[in-house]
Amino acid sequence: MAGSSTRWIRRRKLVLADLLNELWVLPPPESLPGQYIAQAFRSSGFEPPRAHVVSFSIPLHHHLLATGRYITMLPRSMLRFGKHMSLKLLPVDPPAGAYPIGILTLRNRTLSPLAQLFISCARDVAKQLGKPK
Repeated sequence: MAGSSTRWIRRRKLVLADLLNELWVLPPPESLPGQYIAQAFRSSGFEPPRAHVVSFSIPLHHHLLATGRYITMLPRSMLRFGKHMSLKLLPVDPPAGAYPIGILTLRNRTLSPLAQLFISCARDVAKQLGKPK
């Protein structure tokens, strides 16, 4: 993700190697998102980039990205929180990775019908995503 004034927006295709020496805003490396980012770079054969700014603050990430000087790696869903800014997804295909996701329920508690429906739908979607193409 980057600001719309960055030089990388004009490129049609990027690889992680192109972005290694840029100014990065990243979550702390010991955090779960930081570990996923490091894993994405390592699975592509690179060490993770050096973060110039380390923060969990999404508004800080967005404001720095809007300057056009910084880039970051955040979930696509984070773009909606910066709608008022000119932020863009960079055309990078990150390496595919399986990230653990789970559903926890409390013992001796009855699930509401809505919760049961959600869990059922989530499992159906997960089965479809897990099928080989």
